[in-house]
Amino acid sequence: MDGTIGHLIGTYGYGILFLLTAVESLGIPLPGETALVTAAAFAANGKLDVAWVFGVGVAAALIGDNSGYWLGRTGGLPLVERYGHHIGLNASKLAKVRGFYERHGSKTVLIGRFIAILRSWAAVLAGVMRMSYPRFVAFNTAGCVVWTAVFTTVGYLFGKNLPLVEKYIREVGIAVAALIVIAIVVFCIRKRSRAP
Repeated sequence: MDGTIGHLIGTYGYGILFLLTAVESLGIPLPGETALVTAAAFAANGKLDVAWVFGVGVAAALIGDNSGYWLGRTGGLPLVERYGHHIGLNASKLAKVRGFYERHGSKTVLIGRFIAILRSWAAVLAGVMRMSYPRFVAFNTAGCVVWTAVFTTVGYLFGKNLPLVEKYIREVGIAVAALIVIAIVVFCIRKRSRAP
């Protein structure tokens, strides 16, 4: 996939960077992060402009996330209420998820940008849970700008060693996802052990 992303960025430049990042942010898991790092590496080698890479990355993330938010807000909740029981999401569990988003939605939107699965779904879930739009915009914008700055900088600084950078990004992403799963399992076990 990495070779394919490099070929796509080399051929279509900013357009494919925008497309992959925006569609990933909309809720479809595509390699937007890899595209951003790759485009920044191309900039380090003089094939793209790093300021444009950063600007396109921020714009794509914001447009994708805002589209995902409104998609979730306008159509997501009725779908979850109607079909959620098929995946074990009944009214009681939905209320717990809503409570979680009321307490931690801002952090989820902000930090979720750095975690692969959450990056694709945090905005849609914020819309489904009817998170306040101004609050969503504030935390999402901060997350998009910081995320784009971090991965543009990484790609630009280590552009000549791109395969090594992509390998470490993948490994860190897997480690973070594993830690989140472990934390959720520990939380659930503790909650069950406290239940009467």
